[in-house]
Amino acid sequence: MIWFRRESCSQRILGIYVLSLLCLILLSPTPSVAQIEHQDLTGVTVGVYNGTGEMNSSRIALVRMFEWMSATVVEVNASQILGDFLDDCDILVFPGGSESSYMIDLHFITGIEKIQDFIENGGSYFGICGGSTFGANTLDLFDGNMYPVNEPGDIIHMTTMKVNQSSNGPDLSDYSANFTTMYYASQYFVPTVRTDVHVVAKYDSNNQPGMIAFEYGAGTVFLSSPHPEYEEDSDRDDTTFGDDLEDPESEWDLLFRVSKWLVKASIVETVSTTTATTITSTTTNTTTTAAPLDLPLIAVATTGVAVLVLVVATLYRRRFC
Repeated sequence: MIWFRRESCSQRILGIYVLSLLCLILLSPTPSVAQIEHQDLTGVTVGVYNGTGEMNSSRIALVRMFEWMSATVVEVNASQILGDFLDDCDILVFPGGSESSYMIDLHFITGIEKIQDFIENGGSYFGICGGSTFGANTLDLFDGNMYPVNEPGDIIHMTTMKVNQSSNGPDLSDYSANFTTMYYASQYFVPTVRTDVHVVAKYDSNNQPGMIAFEYGAGTVFLSSPHPEYEEDSDRDDTTFGDDLEDPESEWDLLFRVSKWLVKASIVETVSTTTATTITSTTTNTTTTAAPLDLPLIAVATTGVAVLVLVVATLYRRRFC
């Protein structure tokens, strides 16, 4: 009987310990989507436009660059964009090219509204040169105007840009203060007075923004009139365009920081007294979850519950075993 009693008691204590472990698992704080820091773009789907009007070399360089960032890169045409591809896309990229051809290929207002809805619902847009003009003017993502820089020299040359190290958008605090990149009849951006944009870099020649980022609805946008995707002194962009130019630097790290911000900033949390709405860059669905709790408080509460259960188990063993 004593042996049976001890076995029964041991089973009860084991049950209490299991209950304690379940409490620790269920109450342990886990990071929300908004708390995840992207070390690269693993798990991020990037759609690079490959259709009428795109600049072949710019597209190839962008594909190689996003592959370097460990993103899942898909080259997409107008039919895919007009279909359901954007449902599984995080960043939509339009390379250098003809914005008017883009508009025609995307069936005018049909494609325009499709892309606008994608960004408004948490997607990200990344436009280079003609892709930036297409985004700013045709898609009407940018509240402002674009003007030609008119730098002296050839239509294609290297230009010096100044980095906005105090940007409230992409983290450029420890990036080089200046860099050179390809100028190709480039333009600058002038936002309206009430438009909130994050200046990424300005032309050294006129101190005007040539690269900007901003929020659009629940999504994000990056526009660059010059061509930072080209690696003029390297073959890793898989294109020879611009190889006659001298550029000892690479702007891929700058664009990597911008791309991380695009994904991170397109996660929006609206907190009320009862619920929080979370919209991620990968979907157009709305997920309602409990309002965010204080993680240190949860950790303390979890530890307290675990200690309490263990104390109860100990007292139970002394009293009944």
